[in-house]
Amino acid sequence: MAHSEHDIRPLQTPLDATLDQIRAIARIVVEEPDADALVQRLSEAAATALTADTVAVGIHQDGQVRIGPLFHQGTCTNLDRTLDPGEDVAGWLLEHRRPLLVRDLRAWSSFRSQLAERWGATSLLAVPILNHQEHLLGTLECYRQDPLRPFTPAHLALARTIALLAAAGLERAQLFAKMLEWASSFENLLAFNASLNAQLEPKLLLRHLVEHASGFLGAEAGMAGLVGSQDVHVDGYWHKGKWVDFQGRWSAKQGTPGWVVLNQCSYLTNDYPRDRLANRLLAERFQVVNAICVPVLGLGERVLGFVELHNKKGGQEPFTWSDVDFLESLTNSTALALRNANLLAELEAQRSQLRALAARQVQLLEEERQRIARELHDEAGQALVGIKLGLQVLAQRMPPEAIALREELDSLRRQVNQATAQLKNIARELRPPTLDELGLEAALRQCILAFRKRTWLTVHFDSLNLVQVSQEVETACYRIVQEALTNVAQHAQASQVWITLVCDEQGLHLTIRDDGDGFDMKEAGTRGLGLIGMQERAKMLGGALHIDSSPGVGTVVQCLIPLV
Repeated sequence: MAHSEHDIRPLQTPLDATLDQIRAIARIVVEEPDADALVQRLSEAAATALTADTVAVGIHQDGQVRIGPLFHQGTCTNLDRTLDPGEDVAGWLLEHRRPLLVRDLRAWSSFRSQLAERWGATSLLAVPILNHQEHLLGTLECYRQDPLRPFTPAHLALARTIALLAAAGLERAQLFAKMLEWASSFENLLAFNASLNAQLEPKLLLRHLVEHASGFLGAEAGMAGLVGSQDVHVDGYWHKGKWVDFQGRWSAKQGTPGWVVLNQCSYLTNDYPRDRLANRLLAERFQVVNAICVPVLGLGERVLGFVELHNKKGGQEPFTWSDVDFLESLTNSTALALRNANLLAELEAQRSQLRALAARQVQLLEEERQRIARELHDEAGQALVGIKLGLQVLAQRMPPEAIALREELDSLRRQVNQATAQLKNIARELRPPTLDELGLEAALRQCILAFRKRTWLTVHFDSLNLVQVSQEVETACYRIVQEALTNVAQHAQASQVWITLVCDEQGLHLTIRDDGDGFDMKEAGTRGLGLIGMQERAKMLGGALHIDSSPGVGTVVQCLIPLV
């Protein structure tokens, strides 16, 4: 049968096939930054290159070898086994750090291979994965089940080449993992600093300390508590990324929290279940093995609380005193934040007392104004009326020819009339009776009418959906409008004022706007106590008052008072 020249291809030699397989492994090393994924892909590629039935790649961690993915006859499974030096094949490589070629495992008695026994392997090829400094990074184990096809020195040479390529990949994966760990630690540090500056309440601040300290030190769990009058109390436990319900209480000398509070120093144990200070409930419920407990010290070495971390992730690595030092540095920062939180709480308590005192003073002032207005109207007003009537009687008894004396009596009656009118105006200014008799809207209309007559300014007033409100709310709104109109007359140089009063589901909205000169808000504090007084009246009723102004555009006063 004839073939065209396009059908003629060069035959691939064994060397070409081997080079292709090495290129494939090199490509895996270059492309895969994740250690676990790299190990799995290396296992598959090594099985193909070495025609092995079973391949296991281990990673060296903390003096042990962890074997994760295992490739066996085309299927990858997760073995997840950790081996100590001298244990099985990986442990032998960890201890001796040299290649191993066993053509017949049945005649080999130096150690047992569980993988060989599990899969019935008869030939073994194993090499350590070393970096350029001869530091062990991992292990490569290969098995064959056919006794007629054992591994050869040529396979060993190829396996050592694969190990060299794998070393570069594992080092890069470890570098990426360390970079991610640093990035995570940096994010934790930023979040921790943000929580310290967020003015959180002490209990929540300690919880944030546990969360971020666990992230820094790789702990799986932890708790924290504040010192009370007689003991230390905990009402939550941080476990594997979330808070779970846990109630704990320790007195002095009791448990690790009580010990650090009493002795004012840190405590470390890597055998928690057997430790004399261990909490049995914690040990059993959360399988606590390692623990560090650090006091939170305030001024004068006074213990404010404690923080305790449990179990490094993976369950094998113990806590160290370096971990304790780092946790102590975090608690020192937290102690300062706790002190600031306590000072803020005390300051807020004092502010609340001052607000309550101010509210009481305003209430007493309004009551006193009401009493004085009533007395001016009832007593002083009646006295002036009596004087006026007496002058009228006296004028009737005067002889007609006493013209000069009669004129003096008329002048006195006019002065009494003026005094009576002034007295009524003073009483009305102190406490308008309309506010108590007809309500807020009528009192505001009367106030606006008087303001128009006094200043000749145009004032627009609109109201919508008004409901009956408490006397305190009516008084506050009336005084805010009164103060705002006074400011307009004295400072604004305005021609018009707009006042709106609206009720909705949020509460009572009061807006006062003028077209005057306005002012710089940065200098608002220098304009007297009137603006502050308006704001305080709103705050006393649980509301808020906002002032918006700038030179040349007028001023807007907006007040919202809840009616619930």
